[in-house]
Amino acid sequence: MNNKQIRPEAYPLIIQVIHNHLMIYSPDFNYRVVEAWRPEDIGQTEMMVLKVRKELSNRLQLSLNRSIPPPLPSPHSSLRLVEDQDWISTRDTARLLQVSEETVRRLADQGGLPCRLTPGGHRRFTRQSVSDYLSRSHDLPRPLEGEA
Repeated sequence: MNNKQIRPEAYPLIIQVIHNHLMIYSPDFNYRVVEAWRPEDIGQTEMMVLKVRKELSNRLQLSLNRSIPPPLPSPHSSLRLVEDQDWISTRDTARLLQVSEETVRRLADQGGLPCRLTPGGHRRFTRQSVSDYLSRSHDLPRPLEGEA
């Protein structure tokens, strides 16, 4: 695909509601907009999407002006809504499981404990996934000596 043909609409956006804040994130450009969210204001979401698309358009134009190829769009769907859930950190998950943070990371990387990555690369777990792990796990991983 010719870089001049890439339009801002080709880049996926992730829309997420977290603790009464609306975040619209473009993973390809590592660009996000976060605002306090009012569920009754439908137009707010549309305006934020337009704001992000305009910024992506500016960044695409800037790359073309500098003869720098822009990132290719991710193969994800154009808009994706991530539901608001009770997400907890690696540290809190480790405390709940009574294991080290490294053990939690290893469990997540091996697929034993579902998680999602934040735009900054941090793992987040739902309380439900931790509870499910506890209920199906007969032998919890034990911390190594010196770990608490």
